Amino acid sequence: MTRALVIGYGNTLRSDDGAGPEAASILAGDPRLAGAEVLAVQQLVPELALDMSRASIVVLVDASVTGRPGEVTVRPVVAAGAGEMGGTAGMAGAPGPSSHHVGPAELLGLARELYGAAPSAFVVSIGAADLGPGEELSPEVRAALPRVADAVAGLVGRGEDAGPG
Repeated sequence: MTRALVIGYGNTLRSDDGAGPEAASILAGDPRLAGAEVLAVQQLVPELALDMSRASIVVLVDASVTGRPGEVTVRPVVAAGAGEMGGTAGMAGAPGPSSHHVGPAELLGLARELYGAAPSAFVVSIGAADLGPGEELSPEVRAALPRVADAVAGLVGRGEDAGPG
C-alpha cells in the first residue's frame, strides 16, 4: 500500500489551470512528502482509481474558478455512490463515467467499487485569476504555491500518523 498519493491536475496550456501540475512538480521534491507518490496529470481519468485504492490518503491539487485568485482551500472528498457515477451504462438513460467528466468523488467511488478501498481523500484548490491560453501562472496563483505545499504536507502528515483507514 502506498503511504500517500498526491495528484496535481489541470491543463498546463490554460494559464492558472496548470496550477495542479506545477504544484505537483514542487511537491515531488518536498522532503515533508518523502515516500509519497506524486503525480502530475492533465486530467483525472478512471485509471487513477487503482492508484487511489492503494493509498492510505489521497490529496488532489487543482485550480478553482470559485474563491478569490490565489485563495487556497481544502475540502474532504466523499466517494460517489454507483448511482452518482451514472450506474450501469444505459440504466435510466444515465451514461457511465467518461474521462471528460471524472471528478475526485467519482474516482474515489470507482476505487471503492472496483478495488474495494476508498482512502481518506482531500482536494486542495487554488483560486484562479486567469484561465486563458498561456503557460504561465498568474502572480496570485504562483504566490499561493508555498501555502499549497504546506496544506498538502499537513494533510499527508496527519494521514500517515493516523495510519491506513
